[in-house]
Amino acid sequence: MPLYMTVHTPPAEDDSQTVHAPTDLHGLALEAGDVNASPRWLKTYSPDLHDDRLFSLWESEDAESIRNAMKTFGFLQEMETVVFQVTEWGPDDVLTTELGQS
Repeated sequence: MPLYMTVHTPPAEDDSQTVHAPTDLHGLALEAGDVNASPRWLKTYSPDLHDDRLFSLWESEDAESIRNAMKTFGFLQEMETVVFQVTEWGPDDVLTTELGQS
């Protein structure tokens, strides 16, 4: 299944006057966190206390399915979200390629 990364960034302008319905993190975890879910939410990373961005890793057939799941549970209201496909690789992958072998 293809992997996708989402980057959630607070909007540049503070729109604190707009009241949004609460997000349903529990509902998202129940539905998209299931091992058989599609899209499947794998993990979310928070850089540090001084960085309000969030990064999430998903398995999905396409980016639109992720956007739809997030919209259903209220996660596209207060942050700008970018979804893009990624490929996972690391040192072992480099070392086992023909170019990486000594």
